[in-house]
Amino acid sequence: MENIYHINNEYLSNPLKFEDIYLVQLGRLFCRGGVEYDEHVHLNWYELTIVTGGSGTVTTGGVSVPVSAGDIYLSFPADLHQISSDASDPLKYDFFSFRTENEELAGALEKIYAAYVSAESRVFSDGRINNLVSLAINEILDESLPLRNKMIYGMLSQIIIYIIRAFDTERAVTPFKNTDRQDILCYQIMSYIDTHIFTLSKLSDLAVVMNYNYSYLSALFKKTTGRTLSDYYMSTRLKTARLLIDEGKLKISEIAELLNYSSIYVFSRAYKKKYGTSPSGTS
Repeated sequence: MENIYHINNEYLSNPLKFEDIYLVQLGRLFCRGGVEYDEHVHLNWYELTIVTGGSGTVTTGGVSVPVSAGDIYLSFPADLHQISSDASDPLKYDFFSFRTENEELAGALEKIYAAYVSAESRVFSDGRINNLVSLAINEILDESLPLRNKMIYGMLSQIIIYIIRAFDTERAVTPFKNTDRQDILCYQIMSYIDTHIFTLSKLSDLAVVMNYNYSYLSALFKKTTGRTLSDYYMSTRLKTARLLIDEGKLKISEIAELLNYSSIYVFSRAYKKKYGTSPSGTS
């Protein structure tokens, strides 16, 4: 069974620009009972899943969170994302994906990104956002409206500000109350790699982000997890690449570039070593 899209505006490859905000997706979806939207990778955008009816689950990085009418779920760049509808109470939701070049807004979102890593901490409610997304959908559908672009920009700006206010990073509570400090640091390293897989070009950058010497981080990670940092990074990149290939929306060369491989040859060799087949031969 497939989802039923009431409205589906996708601008994945060519986002609509409203001043310093890029609109990637905006729409409304009514699910059939029990349907699952296949796991997919978010690129460089944030996304809201605004539940307007029914119930279901949102899964991020393998962690499933129940949602129902009134809930809003915030997804981050590089999330591995999946949505499932309840069989007896089919899910209905609006969705809004965006990125921004506004330094103030982007900086505030980045703080949320760092503070709310766990999937369970991403659910909130705000009726103003629900209304603004609904209004933005109507504006997008009618290109004849006067001052349409300015109106849409105003709505998108307000939505982002309400998101930032909902996630007050000054009051963010760490989920690691009874955990060893070294375990916490390794968890933070893995979370940073997972959520910055498209922007992390070299592992030594972790030293600046974590404020520790890289040699110390590397030795600690190996001792605590039994894996090397480079192995974790490589595996995460290739897992992400495989999901993108399965989606079929990007060329192999585009995926290699997106994941910061020096060439398509280097990417193909690493992929074949990991999965036993070339990227172009993946089904």
